Parts: sequence; structure tokens; C-alpha cells
Amino acid sequence: MMFRFGHSTHPDWREALELVLVQLEGQRQLEQFASDPARRQKLGLIYCTEAYADSMAKVLAQLRIRTGFADWVGGVAPGVCSSGVEYFQEPAMAVMLLELPTDSARIFSGKLPLPKAGTLTASGRNAMSAALIHVDPLMEDIDDLLDDLSVKMASGQLFGGLVSAGASSTHVASEPLSGGLSGVIFSEAVGLEVRMTQGVQMVGGEHQITSLSGNFIEELDGQPALDVLLHDIGLSPDEEGQNELDAAAEMLARRFSNGLFVGLTDRALADSLDLVKFSSVRAESHQVKVRPVVGMDPEQKSLAIGEEFALGDRLSFCTRDEASARTDLTRMCAELRDELDATAPKLNALQAAGFSGISANRQPRGAIYIACNGRGAALFGHQGVEMQIVREQLGDIPLIGYFANGEIFKGALYGYTGVLVLFF
Repeated sequence: MMFRFGHSTHPDWREALELVLVQLEGQRQLEQFASDPARRQKLGLIYCTEAYADSMAKVLAQLRIRTGFADWVGGVAPGVCSSGVEYFQEPAMAVMLLELPTDSARIFSGKLPLPKAGTLTASGRNAMSAALIHVDPLMEDIDDLLDDLSVKMASGQLFGGLVSAGASSTHVASEPLSGGLSGVIFSEAVGLEVRMTQGVQMVGGEHQITSLSGNFIEELDGQPALDVLLHDIGLSPDEEGQNELDAAAEMLARRFSNGLFVGLTDRALADSLDLVKFSSVRAESHQVKVRPVVGMDPEQKSLAIGEEFALGDRLSFCTRDEASARTDLTRMCAELRDELDATAPKLNALQAAGFSGISANRQPRGAIYIACNGRGAALFGHQGVEMQIVREQLGDIPLIGYFANGEIFKGALYGYTGVLVLFF
């Protein structure tokens, strides 16, 4: 049975909540949303915009009374989304009621500690298989914390995003919280499939970083980084008497109206690909960190990247635009759809390959979508495009989510991405 869900927008949080509750209560009467007695653990998920942050405690109190769900997690963000719709920088909320196997989800925060490593559920399953987390962007050492958490997840699935900062409450773990991080740990009993779309188009080939200074890349493949970039995009500053920086900046602005980015692959992964003779093949999309080019030094012909990197790391230049973002999101959803519709022989192969959510009952019960706040209307021209693509490809499944200040996939922090989570 599918998870009940609802979404709404209204200047008054009371009216917005009532609109959501009407949807939740109405779905109770529909067969596809009927309660499953075999799934006794109840977990509420809520995302709302900053307009409701000060009222989050009151919102949670009403949700507990009206739904009977005592446990809640979620976050405050610049925008929220649901099946087919997006709300950005306007008062809005989205709610989902998850029914899960007994003792298969555990909320954690600074006040609620994680289970100890090796903890088993009453049914004998690993209690720390995957986790959904919400992180305050002002928190220090986020990358180190993500690394530590991801190692503790048996499946390696650590997903979520950075919520809003500075509000009275920025995330929820049984109660409204600000600062730090919180979330929910899922046991092996919860079927999940998690995918990411980066929505970029690679330009030129892959290059090795051979000289650097701070966050400036000086050389790629032994050549000045700026020269390599211009060669990759088929340009050269040939206007006589024009300052080289001006010429390069003008040409790059024409070519990359939505920004210039790099896809970074760390040296350890690059070396592992070489060892198995995949040196001519780029890393898969989730293994590449897309980061912006934030400046250039025309005298040194170097490029400044908004990310830490090291000698031997590889990069490809890339651009982000509406067409490439549409194409990549459609590809991701289409691949998921094909796998969910797999025949029995292919199903066995997918299970053997470790796709945790792929099972004989392949209808998703619900979904979460976490998108960069630089996507949405800013990238696609108007709101709701991403949600429409997901619905066209995967059907009208229950879905809620939010626009993040950074997205988390497999324990790493990304930008400009969309992370889709399916529950089975």
C-alpha cells in the first residue's frame, strides 16, 4: 500500500495544515492508501518553508493529534515539492505518513544518539542499513561527519541535504531543532533505492591535475589550465590588442551562460579505474563532484575551483543548462522504471548486483526528492518541471521533498543535483 501524503500553501500555517490534513484523511478511504497491519511502525515526514519555521512546534502538535503519528522528522527549506508541484520562497508545507516494518526506523539527533555499531533489530536485521539526514549548513566539518556516518551504514546509503540556516528551527527530529544534524536510521527491513542526477553536459575530455596552488589549478596534463579549457571548447582569444582575460571571459560567457563547472574525480578512484583498464571511461555520475569555476588568473593561466582537490585528481569541464538537466533527470527515472519493470531473470541479476529496493513487489510506496535550490524555476524556467518529469516516468507515486543548500548522496555532499529516494 502507498504512503499517504499531502501538500499546500497558505499565508497562515493553520490553514495550510488543515488543507494537508484534509488530503491525508481523504486518502484513508482509498484502497491504494489503506493501512497495512503488517507495518506497525509509524513515521511522519514534514518539509516546510521558512514562513512556518517559528510555528513548527505547533504544527507538530497538531499533526500528532490528527494523524496519530507520534514520531516526526523533516526540515525547513527555501522551497518544498510534492507529486507534480513545487513551492519556492512562499509559505508551503509537504507531509508524508510512512508505515514501516516494526522497529525498522530510529530517529537520531544531538539529543537522540545513534544505535551502536552492529545493533540488530528484534527480527535480527542490521539496524543501521541506511539513513536520511538533514544538516544545518552552518555546521562545521560537514564532510568529515558525512564520512563518519556513511561508514556506519551497512548499505552505504546516506542521503539527504542541507536545510535552511538561521531560523528558530531548521530541522525536526521528534522536536524542532536548530544547528547540527538529525535524521532517521533505517534497518535492512526497509527497501530503498536511491539515485542522483547532476544535470550537466561534459565538454571535451578528462584531464589530470598536474600543478596547483591553493584552490587554483595551474596545469592540466602538463599544460596551462586556461589553455586546456579554451582548447576543449574550441576557442582561442584572437582579438588583437584585447586583454587576454577580457577575451577569455567574453568567450566563456557566451559559451556557458548558465555557468562553467568541472566534474572532479579523486585520484584514488581514477587509479582504480586505470587498474581495471577503464582509463578511457569517465567515472559514473555519482562518483564525480560537480563544482563551479569561480575565477581565473590570466597571467598564470590558472582556474579557481570551489572545491578542495589534489594532484592526480581528474576533471572534465562541463556546463549546466535546461536541456542537459532535463535529459539526465529523464534518463535516471527511465532507468529506474526499466529496472522496476524487470522480468524475473533480470530481477534476480539486479538483486545480485545489490539493488536493495528491487523485489518481487516493485511498486514504490512513496518517494522523497531533494533538489538543489539552484534548480527548479531558476534552471527550468518555471516551477514544477522536475516533478512533472518524475511523474511522467515513474507514475503518480506519493512524493514529497525540498530544495536544499547542498545535496547528500552516498555520504558525499554535492551541488546542483537532484536526489531521488524510492521506498518499497
